[in-house]
Amino acid sequence: MSERDRIRPMEMDDIPQVGRIFFKVFRKKPIESPEEFNRYFKELFFTSPSYSRENGSIVHEGPDGRIDSVISVIPMQYSVVGRPVTARLLCTFMVDPAAAPRGPAKLTLAFRRQDFCFTDSASPVSADHFKAVGGVELPMQGLEWRRTFRPAALLAHRSSQRIPLLGRLPAGPLASPLDGIARRMVSTLCVEAPPGVHDEAMTQDAFLSHAPTFLTDYSVHPVWSRPELEWIMRVAALNDKWGAPQIRAVFDRSDKLCGCFIYFGRPGSVAHVLNVLPARGMERAVIGRMLHHLDKAGYIAAEGRVQPRLLNALSRHRAMVYRHKAHVCVSTPRAEIREAIERNDIYIGGLAGESWSRLMSDFQ
Repeated sequence: MSERDRIRPMEMDDIPQVGRIFFKVFRKKPIESPEEFNRYFKELFFTSPSYSRENGSIVHEGPDGRIDSVISVIPMQYSVVGRPVTARLLCTFMVDPAAAPRGPAKLTLAFRRQDFCFTDSASPVSADHFKAVGGVELPMQGLEWRRTFRPAALLAHRSSQRIPLLGRLPAGPLASPLDGIARRMVSTLCVEAPPGVHDEAMTQDAFLSHAPTFLTDYSVHPVWSRPELEWIMRVAALNDKWGAPQIRAVFDRSDKLCGCFIYFGRPGSVAHVLNVLPARGMERAVIGRMLHHLDKAGYIAAEGRVQPRLLNALSRHRAMVYRHKAHVCVSTPRAEIREAIERNDIYIGGLAGESWSRLMSDFQ
C-alpha cells in the first residue's frame, strides 16, 4: 500500500473535498459544496460534546492523495447494561464513483473492531456492507408509521412535493371542505382524547431533565447527558424545513408526568415525530394523547419511526399505515448488545439517530 493510500480521521480542512463527493453521490450534482453546507457539516460532525478525533468521521485517501470515500460519524454516549460506551452513529457513506473498490472496503472493515456502531438511515448497499462485517439488521425499527387526519390536504401536499408546480396552486380552499366531509363521514379520521391524561407544553429544560429517565429500562439506550442532548436538540433545530421543534408533556389525573413527545412541524402540514417517550404501561395513553394533540393542532398527518415497544399502542389507531423507510443496522462484537437486539431491548431512533439532520432532506 502506498504511503498516500490510507485511512485516517476526517479533518475540518477536508470538508470541501467531502462536500464535493456528497453532492456528486447524493444530489447527482458535480459541484463545489456551498459555504452553508460546509458550515453545517462542520457543526454536525465536529462540535458534539462527545466528539474526538479518534471517534469521529473517517476518510480514505487514494494513491493520488485525494479523498475518494468517507463515512461520517456522530459519536453518542450509550449505556450497555449499565456500562458507558461511546457508540458511533454512522451517517453518510460516500464513495466517489471514480474510486477504486478497495477504499470503501477498507472503510467498512475499519468499523469491524469498534464496540458499537449503528445507523438508522442505511440504504440497501450500506446495509449489505454492515452485514458483510457481521452486522445485524433491525427490520421493525426500519418502519415508519403515518397517521392521517386530513386525507385531501395530505394528497395535495404529497402531489406538490412530486410536482413542484402544483405547490403554487391554492389547494387549501379545495382540500378543507373535502376533509370536512371526510371527517364527518369517517369518524375514525378524528382522534378522541384518551381518558385520564392531558398534555401541556414542555420546556426544553424539563425535557433535558426527564427524557433520559424514560429510557433507563432498556438494556441498551442513549445516556442523553444534558450537554449531549442539548447539543443534539440545538443542531436538530437548525432543520427549519420541518418547522420549529415542539415538546409536549403528558400527565395523568394526579398531574404525575407519564410521558413526553417531541416533534417538528407547521400546522397545516405533516408533523414529524422524533421520539415518543412513555412510562411503562402508559404507552397507549401517551400515544393517544399525542395523536389527539396533533389532530386538534391542525396537522394533516403525523409520521415517525416505529419502536417495537410502541407498536401495539400505535396499531390501536385507525387510518394508520406503515412503510419501510430505511435500514436500521448495528455492528458490534459485544454479546450483550446482540442479545438486547434479539429481545427488542435496544433504543435507536429519533434524537438517537440522524433523521433530524439537514443532510437527510436539505441542500437540494
